[in-house]
Amino acid sequence: MNRFDSLDLGNYRGDNYFLVGYVEPDPEGFDEYDPAEDADNYGWSLVQKAESPLDENDEIVGMDTRHGQPHLDKEYLPPDSDEEKKVWLEDGYTFERMRAFLLENWQDYADLHIHFNE
Repeated sequence: MNRFDSLDLGNYRGDNYFLVGYVEPDPEGFDEYDPAEDADNYGWSLVQKAESPLDENDEIVGMDTRHGQPHLDKEYLPPDSDEEKKVWLEDGYTFERMRAFLLENWQDYADLHIHFNE
């Protein structure tokens, strides 16, 4: 997937967070790119910014249309969790609807990430 958009969410509980929107195919060759019209797949991820430029950012939760159906990936869950990481969603989750959902709920997911990982 190719990065299409990014939103800085600021600092929350001592860490910096942002949303990253991504699309497929690459929007590079388009004069104008509308994910609703031009993307075969799209999604958004909530990311905790790394503390150092040498570290990797942590994806906390992602929503996308890969695998043939909209779904939410609970990346905050530890590998030994009994809870399902993937939650299948009904059709109708557009690029903008995914963005709106994560904007509304990002702090809850950040808290879950903190609970399970810190």
